[in-house]
Amino acid sequence: MDIDSKPHPISRPVPTDHTNVVQQSHAQRRLWFLFQLNPEQAQHNLLFRLSLAGPALDASRLQAAFGEIIKRHSVLRTCYRNSASGPEQLVLTSVPIEILAQDLTELTPAQQTQRVEQLLHRELQKPFDLGNGTVMRGLLLSLGSDRQELIYTVHHIAFDGRSQEIFLVELAQLYEADSADVLAPVSLQYADFAAWEPMHQTAELTESTIAFWRDYLAGMPALIDFAGRACAGGTARPAQHQFVVPPLLTGRLKTAAKSRGQTSFSTLVALFSMWVHYLCGRDRFLIGTDVHGRDLPELAGIIGFFINQLVIKCDLSGDPTLAELLQRSYTHTSDALAQRQLPFDTLVAALAPQREPGRTPFFQVKLNYQRYQFPVTRLGEAQIVQTQILQELAGFDLVLDLTHGPTGIEASLEYDRQLFSTEEIERLAPLWLDLISHCETVLDQPLSRLHQQLQQWENTQLQQQQQQHHQRNRARLVAARKRPQSS
Repeated sequence: MDIDSKPHPISRPVPTDHTNVVQQSHAQRRLWFLFQLNPEQAQHNLLFRLSLAGPALDASRLQAAFGEIIKRHSVLRTCYRNSASGPEQLVLTSVPIEILAQDLTELTPAQQTQRVEQLLHRELQKPFDLGNGTVMRGLLLSLGSDRQELIYTVHHIAFDGRSQEIFLVELAQLYEADSADVLAPVSLQYADFAAWEPMHQTAELTESTIAFWRDYLAGMPALIDFAGRACAGGTARPAQHQFVVPPLLTGRLKTAAKSRGQTSFSTLVALFSMWVHYLCGRDRFLIGTDVHGRDLPELAGIIGFFINQLVIKCDLSGDPTLAELLQRSYTHTSDALAQRQLPFDTLVAALAPQREPGRTPFFQVKLNYQRYQFPVTRLGEAQIVQTQILQELAGFDLVLDLTHGPTGIEASLEYDRQLFSTEEIERLAPLWLDLISHCETVLDQPLSRLHQQLQQWENTQLQQQQQQHHQRNRARLVAARKRPQSS
């Protein structure tokens, strides 16, 4: 995320002589609390899928590389518990990991696809027991002489986007060298950060930051609903729609933002808020975003969970022009980012917003924007040809994850099928791309006129869907007529 202002820490984390027991970080406490409410849920699992082409990986060598990384980074061998002094993390001496290998070469391509999807679903839904220190597991699937799938799942309490980059770089180096000597020793651990964090977040700083947020969020609704839609309650039915913002549009977006002295992220927030406004019909609402807590260089090489959730105000009232909305978005986004150091749970406790069971307080829609998380292109002699990250909705209605990669912005729109059908999302998602594409030519148009334009674009998408549906039905009918009749 392109962030302009950074907090000024009063100290810097250093390696400490603490015992293996240290309090949990603020970010970990939030996930530990949710885990205790329902230990059988797996909504904070992160699943990483790497599709490989080329010579097969050696399973035992791969497992040894995984084991060495767990040895290097203590957060990957840490268990969690409660104590009289509060939630704690206990660093274990060792935690075994097993990379299970499965041979699917005897299956047909269709059967392989079905089996891989089943395994992905199983791994994503299988909970971790945070009390025993196991937060990672892996699968290595053989699909042919030159095709494999490496799938590893990690609990979010120990891992974030930057952790994935660190992990994959180290995995590639350890597998290639088959020796731990190839990597420099780790001087700072996540437990050191957790021990330092309370000293950085002083009572005075917390009080002043809460005062800002109380003023920033004054009068804003804490819940968002979508016009004419009612969630049935209970467990969400998550689904995912993936698409790409091509390099041409990505470059156009960056240039347009820079020409107005704004950021790509604030521009994306403005266009996303216009899209959400179209879906829910509300002029004022809140969205969330994930922000990292790695501003200090000492934290750049640590595997761990440094994510904080940030609330961003979206105000589309008064029928502003798109140019005015972009300026509002820049101001609201910059103000929020400047105060992002306050832990989200501290904010919730201080302001006590209206809440609904199973839904995140303040916002139910998120927009995340980050850089590419797969910096490695090979494991051994095998080429990584495709990557995928899967995660459950975890209490949200809509989550748009944007990853700025070498081929543009990769977008993953996660949604609850209790609120939106697959057909609707396939029709509605392109409207956001249309907004990006036409952004510079409609700056002077009020949002009411843009709303009408979105309706026209949606009607066009609906006609195309109906035409494609009709063509598929005709093709099935023709194929049925050509089949030989049984005697």
